Amino acid sequence: MSHHELIAKAREHAEVFERGGEFPVRVAELPRTRVRKAVLIYFGSNDRDDVIQILLDSESGDFIDASYSPPLSDTGPEKK
Repeated sequence: MSHHELIAKAREHAEVFERGGEFPVRVAELPRTRVRKAVLIYFGSNDRDDVIQILLDSESGDFIDASYSPPLSDTGPEKK
């Protein structure tokens, strides 16, 4: 995909969050864009359902973002 196509796709994904009211600003209000080639490193286990994901610049290894998904609670959806 071209950078233009990637930016358009990212805007579509951001709009989903905007409809849910989770973003304090609309993506249309942020006109400056930048495309980075990145790699997502996923840390998980067969024995647990929590995961850590680290997003790094694929060329430099510089940190971009990270997320942690906690284990599902006993009252949540069943484990797959």
